[in-house]
Amino acid sequence: MSFSHNNNKDFQELEKILQNLLNDNLQSYLDNLLKNNLEKSIKESLNEYVSEQIKIQRASYTNTNAILDNTAAIKELNEKLEYTLAELNDFKNSVENMLVEQRQKNGELQRKINYWEQSAIEFFRLLERAVDYETDEHKLLINRILDGYNGIFLNLGMERIIPQEKESLSERFHEAIDEEESDIIPGNIVRCISWGYKIGDKVLEKAKVVVAK
Repeated sequence: MSFSHNNNKDFQELEKILQNLLNDNLQSYLDNLLKNNLEKSIKESLNEYVSEQIKIQRASYTNTNAILDNTAAIKELNEKLEYTLAELNDFKNSVENMLVEQRQKNGELQRKINYWEQSAIEFFRLLERAVDYETDEHKLLINRILDGYNGIFLNLGMERIIPQEKESLSERFHEAIDEEESDIIPGNIVRCISWGYKIGDKVLEKAKVVVAK
């Protein structure tokens, strides 16, 4: 009985030892397994995080360079635009100055033309009065001078408007300043008081006439 009891006790102790050993080994195995899995998971997560950060940094670097490149391009474009605007402004000022000078020249030229026209008219008036009041001998000389100057002024575009008796009155070329009894058609020209003058289609001065009542 004593031997059997001792054997049971030994078996119980052995079982206890084995159980403890098994528990220790199992716990160690589980700890190692958990540790390995945890390390693997941490490493994988860390690698993913590092890779993601590298991608972000590369993208940031690329974007930064692109922004810098765009900034430089925009700055260069802005400088070119400012230069072009300055050139356009200079050109505008130059054109305006040229226009002012041209208007001044045109104004001066127009004054000279007006003076020339008026001088020519005054000269013809002088010859016209001479033809009316001088003697026949002098009239011949005056008409010769008149024909010569008339040719010169015709080449310059100026023509005399000399209404003829019985000619119809033209409001464009004639100005009726008086009426008188006549056997010609009423309203037609009886006589010319003074010549008119024109250059092309521009009437400088209408011929003054007397018309029939």
